[in-house]
Amino acid sequence: MSKDKMEEYIVEAARLRDRHRPDMEILTSLEIDWLGPDWGPHIDYFQHLPLDFRLGSVHFVPNQDGVLLDCDGKFERFATYLKDGYAGDLRYVVEKYFEQVLTMLERGGFDLLGHFDKIAGNASIADPGIEDHGWYEALVDDVVEHVKGTDVVVEVNTKAFADKGRFFPAERWWGKLIDAGIRLAVDSDAHYASKVSAGRSEAFSRLENLVRSKKNTNFAAVFADMPVPIMGRDMQSGVNQINNN
Repeated sequence: MSKDKMEEYIVEAARLRDRHRPDMEILTSLEIDWLGPDWGPHIDYFQHLPLDFRLGSVHFVPNQDGVLLDCDGKFERFATYLKDGYAGDLRYVVEKYFEQVLTMLERGGFDLLGHFDKIAGNASIADPGIEDHGWYEALVDDVVEHVKGTDVVVEVNTKAFADKGRFFPAERWWGKLIDAGIRLAVDSDAHYASKVSAGRSEAFSRLENLVRSKKNTNFAAVFADMPVPIMGRDMQSGVNQINNN
């Protein structure tokens, strides 16, 4: 969303919140890209917006010359960037991505950490075994340590499950997050109303099974006590109601 659309977004969200209260709670938020020290959730512009919560995410990774390239999206574009923009150095891209995540965490200014290993979506196509490496797991551990003991909630991003059979962060890392006492919020990262519930039930089912396997861990305690519609079973009907108005 461009900056000149922000006021329209805030006003429309407020209109819908008033229109559908008390049948449905509508919250106002933004997924904010980390682009560096001068642009991220921490800057005054985003801090002064009337938002219920802020989500911080990394999509762009600077190459060896400091040029930001979008590493999300289709693999074909990523493969071109990897070859021409990053000199074919996949490990550099992955490590630099996680470095951006850590720096964003250090700067703060957001409530929810978005898809902190999203780079794996394309990196694991370029190298299917990349997440099995010890150095990669160490990068994940660094994120866990940075989040541990803070108020930041970690997103479990579910949208890609139906098409790609994976979540972000990957299911293999969920146990680390739970063991560290980090709170989770499950959402689909829906860019389209039709995907608002994509993969959510599968994520909840797998999380419940994981929590049950861990003694002295309460399922409800894993989830964030914050204004995020985590468990809303009627989210799709709510979206349909908005679309009809």
